[in-house]
Amino acid sequence: MSSKSCFKFRLTTIALCLAAASLTAACGSGSGEAGATEVDATRTDGTTGSPFGNTTTTAAVPSGVAFACTFETSFYDCGFGEHAKVPGRATMVNVAGVNAVRLHTEPGDNNVNGSGDHERNDLILNQSRSDGYEGKEHWWAHSVLFPNDYVDPPESTLSTWNFGLVADFHDTSDAGGQANFQVMAMPRTAISPDRMTGLNFKISYGNQFSPNTHVVPIGPVVRNVWYNFVYHVKWTSGSDGYFDAWVNGVQLMAYRGPTLYAGQGVYLKLANYHTAFGQPTSGIHARVIRSNTPLDVSAGL
Repeated sequence: MSSKSCFKFRLTTIALCLAAASLTAACGSGSGEAGATEVDATRTDGTTGSPFGNTTTTAAVPSGVAFACTFETSFYDCGFGEHAKVPGRATMVNVAGVNAVRLHTEPGDNNVNGSGDHERNDLILNQSRSDGYEGKEHWWAHSVLFPNDYVDPPESTLSTWNFGLVADFHDTSDAGGQANFQVMAMPRTAISPDRMTGLNFKISYGNQFSPNTHVVPIGPVVRNVWYNFVYHVKWTSGSDGYFDAWVNGVQLMAYRGPTLYAGQGVYLKLANYHTAFGQPTSGIHARVIRSNTPLDVSAGL
């Protein structure tokens, strides 16, 4: 993509971000911690939290985007709603000068909007604001950080399937089954090679209760670094769909095929959704942007 054709955007650059090359190296190291640089979160909503001291935010959003949220005030102000067992699980934080939202679960945060025994604290951007309709083409960008209190799901057994999700484009039927696109955060280790570990992209299409799937591994979860995701997608239940995905400037997925279930659309969810494993856990989300023109795949936090 040329610089002329790119629609460029950038929030406050922080020296602690993970560059594309270092992320690639960390993901291939197997340790999950190589190249990680710690950053700290300061609550900005008046709630109690770790005393990391005050920082300032100078986030900039370019003109011309179709939707942008930089969490400078409340996620409600951006049009997000919250799914939580206890109101207020989602709190505003500041990470080294970048405003963000912390999604947190406690043991027992189950039976939340159809989660059953699984635990959830999600933010939802409805279909209208997500513009998730048949035939639509979008560029999306969002950022995720796994803080010190993030807990990896435990290794699955022969009789259990442990999982975590950090973001997805959910089908509009809300009838169960697999979301059309998911950023999955799976256990660090597996009992067999056919079980997913670490971060993965997953596309699902066809029959939502027994879908065809396309999975692309990203790498092990590295804490306290930003994962800057950029997507270029065409939403369709036909064969002319596509979903390209970059992580910190490196393209990891170039999928071609259906991206919707027939007769449905999608809406965006920022997620902390996982198997119940008896421990509190958190994830941090920042900058969410949707554009009808190309975004700079290397721009991030």
